[in-house]
Order: sequence, then structure tokens, then C-alpha cells
Amino acid sequence: MSKREAKRLTVIEQVLEKQVTQKRAAELLGLSVPRIKVLCRTVRDQGAQAVVHGNVGRTPAHAVSPQVRVQVVALYRQRYMDFNFSHFTEKLMQEHGLILSRPTVHRILREAGLSSSRKKRKAKRHHRRQPRSRAGELVQLDASRHDWFETGGYCHLHAAVDDAQGALLALWFSREEVTESYYELVRQMNAGGRLPIAFYTDKRGVFTNNRPAQQLSIPEQLAGVDPSETQFSRAMGELGIHIILAGSAEAKGRVERLWGTLQDRLVKELRIADIRNMDEANTWLPSYIADHNRRFARKAADAQEAYRSKVPQQELAEILCMHTERRLDHGLSFSYDGRAFVLPELCRGRSLVARASQTVTVLDSPRFGIRAKLTIGGVAVVVTPREITRQPRQEAPQTKPPYSAEQRSANARIGAANSPWSAFHGPRPVQ
Repeated sequence: MSKREAKRLTVIEQVLEKQVTQKRAAELLGLSVPRIKVLCRTVRDQGAQAVVHGNVGRTPAHAVSPQVRVQVVALYRQRYMDFNFSHFTEKLMQEHGLILSRPTVHRILREAGLSSSRKKRKAKRHHRRQPRSRAGELVQLDASRHDWFETGGYCHLHAAVDDAQGALLALWFSREEVTESYYELVRQMNAGGRLPIAFYTDKRGVFTNNRPAQQLSIPEQLAGVDPSETQFSRAMGELGIHIILAGSAEAKGRVERLWGTLQDRLVKELRIADIRNMDEANTWLPSYIADHNRRFARKAADAQEAYRSKVPQQELAEILCMHTERRLDHGLSFSYDGRAFVLPELCRGRSLVARASQTVTVLDSPRFGIRAKLTIGGVAVVVTPREITRQPRQEAPQTKPPYSAEQRSANARIGAANSPWSAFHGPRPVQ
């Protein structure tokens, strides 16, 4: 019997003994006078048990059965020992059909003496930047080096996350953090119609170049080349996407916190899916992105999106590649990467009119190879040059090997008359 029920029994007994009025008892217990009359009648008939709640000692209808408790603890110990409790709750529903609330799973595991593999730390106080109001106003880019496949080898996972919604827009695995991997993120975002207004990045060499202006050549200085420009920043400038450089890792804390989630959850999802290499993972990642966004994405403050319209695939391919300038010689050819290329004679069914010393932009991509972009009559034209194969060097004619020291000694013993160096091999004439 609880203290509340004991107090109620004491007051009702005083009413039955005429020590307290029913009105005063109603004030003391916070009940109505008719309810006091009902309690007096039930206590007189049933005794003290009348004030005890009827569900005391009864198993709730929604209680978890002992068999399910044993199954949950066994699954966690045998298969999901390094999962955090929230992630484990999701797997119970997805993989085993056990629909349990997260607090229930927490309580079952804690009662079994188990603790979560990922404990929450006390949050540090710092200035928090408010997220953008519309999706597409700002997208954070970053990469994380980690043992994603639990093989002892490290690779980089590149990610793009929307600042307003916290939604994953693209993921890509590669061996190193390079420009081509970030190009792949942009391709994925363009395919989904989600090119943003601005990117928020750190100050890695992919996004900015820290060389001083004095290192530029004189033609580059006269042409007004930006010393901080990189291939990625040049491409984003052509797409009209602004790049904002963060001064610290805490400044782009949303994408930094994402790595804590992915290094915990994605590693285990890859293990369950039996994926052990980057090619298989890159094919599988879109399904994980959809599942992740259903779980963690939120609504933006403004329902209107700010994403840019899609860029045609051919135009995007010519932007997301390496651009290098070269000059044509009198044969309308140029050299690049230790190889020689010559422009085609025809372009779009017409003769290609170009001149010596004209500047061409070499487009280099692992997707389409080498192309050349030049301006003819005020119109930009992209052509595929032909590589000039160099003729192999002809072997030098064989020459008679020189005499060795042994041969010279042998010839000296023959005699002057028979020596191969003598002009006369017969007997000398008598003088």
C-alpha cells in the first residue's frame, strides 16, 4: 500500500468513527463528497483493500514478455554489441520484427548490466550559428579519413549536407581527398536538382590556393588571375556557386557532427550488408542516404527551396574537369602531359579555322579523356584532338667491335709481314 492509499484509508476510517465530517474528508483528500461516500461504503464492506488500486500486482497488457527480454539481450550480445542503443532499436524493428520503444530497449539492456557503446558527453557552451532558413541556400562539404570497412586500411568518405535541413545530399568514397571526388558530389547533387547557392568548406588545397600573388607569372598577373583559385573554385565560379571558407572546424559543426554519426552507424551498416570495398559501397550509398534522411533530416524554417536548376550533362562534364591553357604552334598542335596533340580538320561538318599562337584550353577528365576548347568567331568550340604518335627511333648500324688486348698481343706475335696492320703482307723486296 502506498503512502497516498494509507492516508486515504486513515481519513475514511475517521469518517466512519464520526471523528471527521465527510465534507472535511473531501477537503483533506482532494475528492468530492459523493466520492467520499462511495469510499466509506466500500471500506465498510471490503475493509482496507478497498482503497488499494485494482491494478496492483496485475501485469500490464502492454508489458514486454520475459521471452522478448531474453531475445533482446541475446541479440545485442551476439550480433550488435558495438551498436548504440538507438541504432540497436532500429535494427530490432528492421531485421527482427521486434517493435519496441527506445526507452524500453534502454531499460531492458541497462537492467541486464549493459551500457551503450556511445555515451553522450556534456555539451560545451559555444556560440551557435542559426541554420539557413531555406534548403539550398548553403551546403557544407567535407571528407573524413577512417577505417570505414574495418579492414585496417583507411579511405576518405566525402559528404555534402544541407545546412537548413541537415539532409545528406551526396556521399562518395575514394582513396584520398581529391578534387575529382568533390566533382562527383556536385554531379550527384545536379542529378537530383539540388545545386546550392553556396558551399561552406574548410581551407584545404582543393578549395583555395594559399600561394602569394608574386608567384604568378607575368602573363597571369596581366590577365588578372586570382592566386587563390583552384580547379574546384574555378568550376564553381562557372556554375555560379559561391564558396565560403570556414575559419575553424567548429564553424562548420553540423558536418563535423555528421562524421560522429556516420563513423558509428555507417560502418555497422556496411558490415551487415557485407560490403568490403569502395566500388560496392559507392553503388550502395544512395539507399543509405534515403534511410539516413528519413531518420535525421528536419524541415527547413521556410518551405520554399533555393536550389538552382539542373545543368545539362554535357555542359557539366566540360566544367567539372581539369582546365589547362596551351598555345597552338604553326601545325595547329600543342603539347600536354608529355604528349602531343593536333586539332581536327573538321568541326561540326565545317573546316576548323584556327591560327598559330592561339590559346586553347585543354579539358582533361577521366570520363572523356582529352578535349580542347577554343574560341572561333566569338563562339566557344570544344573538339577532340588527335594524339600524335611519335615514330620509334631507328637502331644505329652495327659497327665492327674494336680489337681486344688479347687480339693485339696475338697479332704482334705473327710478325710484321703478316700483321693485319701492315699494308704489305708479302715478302719485303730486296733493296
